[in-house]
Amino acid sequence: MLPDGSPNSESPASFSTFRPATTPAEAILRLHTLTRTPPRTRGEKRALVALSDALELDIEMSVTNARRGKALAEALGAPWDVDVHTQKNKVNLAGLNLLLEAAADARRHGRLTASARPSPETLVGSEWVHFNAAISKIEAVTRIAALTGAPRETLGPGSKERKSVLLNLADRLLPDAELDRSSKTRLGRDIAARLGVGWTADCSSTGETISLLGLNTLLAGAERRLGVLGSSLSQGLAADPAAEGSALVAALAAALGDRPWDGRQATTWMRLNGLRGANDNEWQGFYFESFARLTLDGSFPPPTQLPRVRYGSTVFDYALFRPWDLKAHTSVKHLPVTRMDKTESATVVLNDQEAIRAAVAEQGLGFIVLSGAAIMDEDGQFVAWQREQKQAAGVSTARSNSGRSRVRKAAFVPIRIECFWIPSLVELDLAIGTGVIKHHVQGRQAPRGEAEGGLARRPKYSIDLNRARPTFLIASHEWDRPEGARPFVRPGPRD
Repeated sequence: MLPDGSPNSESPASFSTFRPATTPAEAILRLHTLTRTPPRTRGEKRALVALSDALELDIEMSVTNARRGKALAEALGAPWDVDVHTQKNKVNLAGLNLLLEAAADARRHGRLTASARPSPETLVGSEWVHFNAAISKIEAVTRIAALTGAPRETLGPGSKERKSVLLNLADRLLPDAELDRSSKTRLGRDIAARLGVGWTADCSSTGETISLLGLNTLLAGAERRLGVLGSSLSQGLAADPAAEGSALVAALAAALGDRPWDGRQATTWMRLNGLRGANDNEWQGFYFESFARLTLDGSFPPPTQLPRVRYGSTVFDYALFRPWDLKAHTSVKHLPVTRMDKTESATVVLNDQEAIRAAVAEQGLGFIVLSGAAIMDEDGQFVAWQREQKQAAGVSTARSNSGRSRVRKAAFVPIRIECFWIPSLVELDLAIGTGVIKHHVQGRQAPRGEAEGGLARRPKYSIDLNRARPTFLIASHEWDRPEGARPFVRPGPRD
């Protein structure tokens, strides 16, 4: 039985806290995050070496990645199959996922040592061994704000920290100190001096920016001053879904920016990285999911105890202290040839009903929704190019059930990102009763082979964003645009 009393045929293994990486790049990034080491290259060797160090294994640097992977698996007690987990001298995605899951389990049992530490130029002495350095600026500013009960922090354009993080820290921790507040770098330097930590040229950079080293230095000093040296992200986020949602939205807003996503470049990136969705009509949803997972995996270290993410065949997209699913929603369609804008429904299709109910009943469930303007492929150039790419890759096009092909999206412009949290079955059922959340029966899948129609899909829920905001919205970010500006134009290339 599921937690709400409905029948369930899942095996115990499907009740998993492990979220498999979808690409080698994602697995490598998560191994670095797990061992708290900065990723320097796209290859897996540095990540495997970091895991070796975290397990305190003495493995020669000259050994191949495949041999190192096998040694790591043996040390972690994970079943290693050369034919399944390696390709020549490399560890493949299956092998990386095996090591990632085993390493996460080892961390839960205290078998991993965190190897990343701030520079000894700023933190000198044995006491700092207890400090847990932030792995990203958004983690650092989130933790600094949480230390003193300051308002939640975001990052500015270019992922720059805002001056408010330093001003709030100074006002709450050093209210009577004389500090030079004329610039961020001078204020950071003076706070560091008052907290008894070092400050070097590497703590700041051009353009009045405090580096991650500088933020970590101030964080460490503040923790020591408050008697909580050794704190972690969980102190600020674990008890509060709204705090966690705000941090996730801030990380995504800083990484995404408001520049348009060019369909050709986005789908090429997905194809080169072996991601699904490159040939899909709704490619922007797959792109957002993949981009967001990489962003969040590199922004926040995973907690020791992970939340459950798998319910039957449904695996929710991301988890920190709680499970979250990622959705891209088209709120406006722009036709560039006829120069018309069409406002779309505020309804977003969610996940399998049974999985949602089970997750909400057990721990609550969140949805991070990116709404944007779709620039439609009115002249057909994008769909022609996309079909050429599919043909070159040897991908066959499935027939639609209706026999018609929808107009595709040539680009997508982010407008707003919102975080919704459903805390309990009581509130879920109340939302269903009032029509905020509805039962959604999807059309059949595309037919395969000679079949006349595709397979039926399991029923899902849908949510009305406008009606859900008063009850379930816990965090949001809307990109600024000049008043009266018309942003929905065909974009240039994305960097």
